[in-house]
Amino acid sequence: MKNSFLYIAAISIIAVSCSKRSATNHTTSPTTETIITEDASLTTGSAGKSTSRPFKGSLTYQLNTSLGLPCNCGPLIPLGDFEGTGTVTHMGLLKAKNKTCAAPIIVNGNYVGNRITAQCASFTAANGDQIFCNIPPYDLYFTAQGVATGTLEAEFTGGTGRFANATGSFTGTMTVPLSNPNTAVLSNINGTIGY
Repeated sequence: MKNSFLYIAAISIIAVSCSKRSATNHTTSPTTETIITEDASLTTGSAGKSTSRPFKGSLTYQLNTSLGLPCNCGPLIPLGDFEGTGTVTHMGLLKAKNKTCAAPIIVNGNYVGNRITAQCASFTAANGDQIFCNIPPYDLYFTAQGVATGTLEAEFTGGTGRFANATGSFTGTMTVPLSNPNTAVLSNINGTIGY
């Protein structure tokens, strides 16, 4: 059960990959990633300002023990480094990575889920441009269907290349199968991004 907890927490964190990274150790909030399709409805700002665009999609994450992300989980349980792939609006095919950390949620003496955080998280588009995110800790609760699931929220905090001044936010549903906690799916991603 402890290994399942750790894997579920780690996978949840991977989906939250969207935090700013540096060459030194750092701690950031969890983030999320998704497969997204483009929407023609855009809100255009004045010249030189960012344009608000729909941000939708989903991502799939896998435990990747070779990433070696330099982050520290502090008092939380490190679940491992996760790498995600998917397609999102305005990024196309992307990769995401993060270090997932967790703490058990105990209610009335029962282990009912995990509080998840993500460290060293980022989204990288096929051309190398990155988006950084801040994602507050979120909860994944075990269900009778054999999964741990919860909703995460993320705020864009900049990036590189065309996403250097990225702003906006999104929500998404993280689902981790208890039978295979080394994987996770971030779905129902819905929000906006400006750049």
